[in-house]
Amino acid sequence: MVEQIDTHYYETLKRRSYLNNKGTLYKFEDWVIKQCKPYPEMRVLELGCGTGKHTFPFAEQVSPAGSILGIDISQEAVTEVNEKANSNQLKHIRAVKGSFDECVNLLHDSKFDLILSCYAIYYAEDMKRVLCALRSLLSPKGHIFICGYGKGNNQEIFNIINHVIPNPREHRKSAGDFIDESSIEEIGKCYQRFSTVRLYNKIQFNGVDDVLEWWKNHPSYLPEIYDQVKGTLQSIFALKGNFVLTKSILGVNYYS
Repeated sequence: MVEQIDTHYYETLKRRSYLNNKGTLYKFEDWVIKQCKPYPEMRVLELGCGTGKHTFPFAEQVSPAGSILGIDISQEAVTEVNEKANSNQLKHIRAVKGSFDECVNLLHDSKFDLILSCYAIYYAEDMKRVLCALRSLLSPKGHIFICGYGKGNNQEIFNIINHVIPNPREHRKSAGDFIDESSIEEIGKCYQRFSTVRLYNKIQFNGVDDVLEWWKNHPSYLPEIYDQVKGTLQSIFALKGNFVLTKSILGVNYYS
């Protein structure tokens, strides 16, 4: 599945991420760092590093003797990370092209203190198998932290969509947790212990056009109801002056 993610996917994701970051009321990267507790000399493997949104905030935390290896299926993203690392003389950061399902075999001689994957691990062909197999890459006190969308994510935009769709049978639902409770527990049997954590972050939009651009780059976008959604948003802005979207995030920790 990962191999099928194309350039268009990354472009829409990058644009949506930009708008999320522009209006966020809590910096998501700070929350990730808080969960992972990076320290000098930590060896980090990041699965689905993208263009380094989470990679570079860790750079100072693990230096001078630590290292960060990013893996992503997009050569474009990998090149961007390596170019940025080189231009900033961050020799302890490196990215390579590869899939999650292959990484355990490729890195079988390596050990990491932290394996991190934000909004990416579910693109593995067999997420549960990969997550269990990753334990072989952890140091004795190593830690895996994965996170992704949680139940109720972006609920406000779905409320608007369903408001303008007259037929209840055609109403859209926000996604549930990216990984269900039984799978979390099943994978947890491969580790000493596990835990979960949630973040409900707020993204504030200060203009109708920003919300519409975000929506156009989201899977829930329906061009046939664009005008109705725009009209509803205009009414919300006239009343409240802004629009707030809730990002529901589920994080899972696994400890060796």
